[in-house]
Amino acid sequence: MCMNMTGDCGYKCLKFMVVFFNLLFWLAGCTLFGLGIWLLSSKGEVAGDYTKLAGSINYKAAPILCVVIGAVTIVVAFMACCGAIKENQCMLGSYFAFIVVIFFLEITAIVLTYVNREEIENNLRGDIQETLNEYQDTDHEAVTRAIDEIQGSFKCCGNYQYIDWFNTSWGRRNEGSIPKSCCKDPSDVTCNKNATQDPTKVYTQGCYDFVRKYLLNNLHVISGFGIWIAVIQIMGMIFSLCLCCQIRYNDDTYV
Repeated sequence: MCMNMTGDCGYKCLKFMVVFFNLLFWLAGCTLFGLGIWLLSSKGEVAGDYTKLAGSINYKAAPILCVVIGAVTIVVAFMACCGAIKENQCMLGSYFAFIVVIFFLEITAIVLTYVNREEIENNLRGDIQETLNEYQDTDHEAVTRAIDEIQGSFKCCGNYQYIDWFNTSWGRRNEGSIPKSCCKDPSDVTCNKNATQDPTKVYTQGCYDFVRKYLLNNLHVISGFGIWIAVIQIMGMIFSLCLCCQIRYNDDTYV
């Protein structure tokens, strides 16, 4: 197929397709890079707060991975565009090798995530409980803000239910009370005192189900985004390989 495209129109078309698909790939890399930076720097939004959960899962690894993959994607896509414009076989070949490696790493990551999804969900339960135990502890201001934002945004309280707070370090220091962020009306100064006597003033449902659903929804979005990137990568690989073959064919023709 590649060798038969000897016409000038076909040759230019190949170059255009390589540049076009890698421009899309470059834009996807910029989006991924920007998303990672936003998640790492988010303050006061739930999107950034879940990364501060303590425990067995390094939730901050996901946005860091977005930054790394986004940066690599930007460089690799730029390499492909330059290789196509300059008709450089070395750059196109290096691009093809990089894309193959990235593609298989992405597939591996997606498969491992879904295979270990149940384990991740089980660990999440313990991680939320561990995070509650760090509430208002010294040097854990970020965790305290994260818990307050999560409870206020999701309108939830505790891990499974609001009384989970009574078994935390904070709960033992403030017997019978729960954090103010659990109150339906924060302006009520006594809403979090003696919560079991009048639970109608507070959110009684725990945050685990809400956080789990939030993370799973984002996982589906990221997976869908990843599929579109994979399609772009495959098309980019096909056209770059064809262009590389065509450049070699033309070089052999003119020798």
